[in-house]
Amino acid sequence: MKAKSEKRLLAEHLRTELGFSYNEISEQIGVSKSTLSHWLKHILLTLEQEERIQQRIEDNQAAFVAHARKTNQKRYKDAREQAFQLGVEVASALPENDAVHELALAMLYMGEGDKTGNRVQIANTDPAVLQYFLWAVEKLYQINRGEMTLRLNLVEAARSHEDQMKNWWAECLNCKTSQFIKTQFDQRSQSQDLTGDYRGVCTITYNDTYLYERLVGVYSSYVGRKTK
Repeated sequence: MKAKSEKRLLAEHLRTELGFSYNEISEQIGVSKSTLSHWLKHILLTLEQEERIQQRIEDNQAAFVAHARKTNQKRYKDAREQAFQLGVEVASALPENDAVHELALAMLYMGEGDKTGNRVQIANTDPAVLQYFLWAVEKLYQINRGEMTLRLNLVEAARSHEDQMKNWWAECLNCKTSQFIKTQFDQRSQSQDLTGDYRGVCTITYNDTYLYERLVGVYSSYVGRKTK
């Protein structure tokens, strides 16, 4: 009978005494798993050894998932940053003229503004949106922002902070606190906690039916041409 090779004897030792998996033994002695399967099929592992191998498999899977998630997160982050930069380049390439600004204003208003038709009214939590609205209205139509009416919509928990939030919005929008009309409080909200960046919703109103119709005209004409 042919004597067992040193590698086979070592494989049997690693399997019997240490409970190594075929992958681990293959890495240790440089023998394929198919050969190991033939050599070691008669060796039964203890329950403890089987549990160790199973735990190692689960650890390896967890490590693989963590690595894949990290890789995908970086790929996703890079793709988002690239898309953002492409958007910046589009905006940078636009000509600096009133037609572009009026179209942007009309599109913004049709997305965010009130559609009742007898006034121009827009509400938002983002001061940048309202800053652009006021800037565009002043530039395009020579309407002074001091003629606008402002109103806050706050949750009930913010009642004691009303004056502070009026001051914050007035500073952001370069308006006066005297332009604010009575604040509306949302009685439905039961939350008593406010996040550090909570400022409520600010609404700007300018009573001008003709300005509303002009914005609708710009929007409708531009979109209508592109959908025919």
